[in-house]
Amino acid sequence: MTDKKKITLIYVGVAVISLMILGMSFFLTTLKKEKRDNSPPATDVGKENVDELAVLGGDIELERQDGSKARISDLHDKVWLAVQYYESCPMCAARNTNFLLEVYKQFRSEDDFVVVCLSVDPEADTKEKLLDVRDRLKADKKNWWFLKGEQKMLWDYMTDVMFFTGIRERFEEVEIAAKGRWAHDMGIHLYRGDTLVHKWHEGLPPEQLADEVREALGKLGKPEPEEPKP
Repeated sequence: MTDKKKITLIYVGVAVISLMILGMSFFLTTLKKEKRDNSPPATDVGKENVDELAVLGGDIELERQDGSKARISDLHDKVWLAVQYYESCPMCAARNTNFLLEVYKQFRSEDDFVVVCLSVDPEADTKEKLLDVRDRLKADKKNWWFLKGEQKMLWDYMTDVMFFTGIRERFEEVEIAAKGRWAHDMGIHLYRGDTLVHKWHEGLPPEQLADEVREALGKLGKPEPEEPKP
């Protein structure tokens, strides 16, 4: 093979490789653009707080620890914290004592503030047990409610309407001893009237939750701003 042919083959090879690189680059660019175009638009980017997470879509009648009846709609003019609870749960006891009670003490004198514990084990949570828990917490009956009702009805309401996660039963004795019989949502929901505005979870400082309560109380009952006139 002559030198001229060798040089020609080299140039042809370089040209082929260059075309392959350009073709692959074009394909990857097109694929990336198509993926970007098909992606859902980002929302609330950079927002620290969402003013409204959800709105309650129904009502339910329950029984308070003193035997009186109460409805969730009775709280629609309040700022209220809702938690799932049962008296024999060691995790509930720790959360209520270490976090919920600390926030409650800051707002217990507010007429528009209520803490609501919703029983996940209403048969075991007798009136006497719930009254004893309330007394140990030194909570006022007017703004710390223990509510219970028919189990399945209340479970469905908490999951489907209040946006708590589901509840399941534990069967391992060691796990039951450490965490209680029922695995349930340990979060604290903050409502302003019928609107869920914040979900606090363990690991966050109680003062953050207190700030959210303070802000919700400030907005409670305020009229919506009027639309500017053209």
